[in-house]
Amino acid sequence: MRNATRAHGNGEWLFLFSGSNFSLLTSLFLFLACAHPASAQPAAVGPGQLELGVFPLGGTFFVGGDDNKEVDFNVYSFGANMSYYLTKRAAVEGEFGIGLGLAQDVVFNNKNVSHGQMPHVWTYAANVVFFPGGTAGKHVPYYVTAGIGALSLQSRLLTKQFGYDVDITGLQTFITENVGGGVKIFRDAAPEWGFRADYRYLIVNANNDAPAFFAKSKSRGGHRITFGVLYTWKK
Repeated sequence: MRNATRAHGNGEWLFLFSGSNFSLLTSLFLFLACAHPASAQPAAVGPGQLELGVFPLGGTFFVGGDDNKEVDFNVYSFGANMSYYLTKRAAVEGEFGIGLGLAQDVVFNNKNVSHGQMPHVWTYAANVVFFPGGTAGKHVPYYVTAGIGALSLQSRLLTKQFGYDVDITGLQTFITENVGGGVKIFRDAAPEWGFRADYRYLIVNANNDAPAFFAKSKSRGGHRITFGVLYTWKK
């Protein structure tokens, strides 16, 4: 009886590990081991639905002022933006930027001012971004953009000589428009992360209430170049 049981047990094991059944079990094990849920598949390269970016490196160069009264000056620019993609070719974007006034040599009231401290600059904009070549699967999608917003100059203790006295002027705000373009760069190794290089031409509308230092009598222009990083949430 014992031998029969042992033989029966051995027969079961021999049946399970016979050639065809062993191959079947092996294939099933490999299938289960290699199967991954859909959520674990690598994300597609390129922008997604919602995107958050920061640009820690940049500069804005203000030009076109009244040669007799106003000043052409530069600021160090940084900030953040958030984009929502409406389609594979179009997005809307909100942007906030800060420009740190740097000490520099300028001409004001037809006089040279050495090492003059500039006001800080705050910018706000709502933009439409269009990608002529689309974004789906693109490693380097390029875009053109335009928008409207505002620019505020913040007075400092050392800007009093330019008419921006902290005790009188405070923030002086101007309506702005901007046009420009740039590129975004994505990599297969980290498809959610990317880089961005952007150029904007700012149109600063005149404000009759402003001090003569900036955009009092006529509109001003500004060239802004920024470099940043971004994170995009896929659909």
